[in-house]
Amino acid sequence: MTKRDLITFITLSCMWSLSFIFYRVGVPEFGSLSFASLRVVFAGFTMLIFVLLNAKNRRGIRENLKTLALVGLFSAAIPFVLFSFSAQSVNAGVLAVLNASVPMMSGFIASTFFNDKLAKKQILGLVIGVIGVVILMSESLFGGQSAELGISSGLLPMGYALFACVGYAVGANITRNYLDDISPIAITSGSLIIASVVMLPIAVVEFPYGKSISLFAWVSVVCIGVFSTAIALIFMNQLIKSIGPMRATSITLVIPIFAIILGYLLLGEALDLLAIIGSVVILIGTYLSLNLSLTMFRKKTI
Repeated sequence: MTKRDLITFITLSCMWSLSFIFYRVGVPEFGSLSFASLRVVFAGFTMLIFVLLNAKNRRGIRENLKTLALVGLFSAAIPFVLFSFSAQSVNAGVLAVLNASVPMMSGFIASTFFNDKLAKKQILGLVIGVIGVVILMSESLFGGQSAELGISSGLLPMGYALFACVGYAVGANITRNYLDDISPIAITSGSLIIASVVMLPIAVVEFPYGKSISLFAWVSVVCIGVFSTAIALIFMNQLIKSIGPMRATSITLVIPIFAIILGYLLLGEALDLLAIIGSVVILIGTYLSLNLSLTMFRKKTI
């Protein structure tokens, strides 16, 4: 992992953490499913510009259309819809912990189907990272979820989130192993344009017609589509190609830290001792899972 990869990793963590802020602003006005579908549509329109301006990207998309369709479905369309259903009855703490399972799933798929073995240090790091997420989100985990949820209102929505995580893991491995010959911009453009075509009918049907939508809500859905989806996925696809699907998806361990910090700075939300302890544990786990070295800044790779 190079210094550039680490900077991209940190930048992407911040960009995706902002999506939590955008969701809190936009979802109450648009509704969860409408907001998720509009997110993909705006992301697809953004990447369409990259396609129109670059012939090489268009050629890469044409030559890998079927594979990009799979990536678009597994990495964007299906997970966003599943998470939108899940978020209606599962609190943020549970979703954060479930989302933190993505690197484990990515590592399992990579080692089982693509012979990309994980070091024991990396596996230990993933376990420590998930423990850190549990500590970080403990108040939401154990204080905000009713103990009386039935299967239809509890386990089933969590199952949606887990299937979404499987989608992320599958999409990352497809990108690493079958799209190595095209640029991250072409991968992101093709997959998001296809995903936006799938999501457009949902956006039309679920749009809250007749309801007054504030400017802040519109800004939030545009920003999450352009910055936290389109541009962020360019960085993510670059990381997947550079450091592999497991280490790239380890970003899901760090996102809750940035989300809580941004919530504290931008929304005035509380920052308690458990949040600090959980953040430290996550950082230790991430350090191990990324297989970092203290000497990395003196070397090109580790």
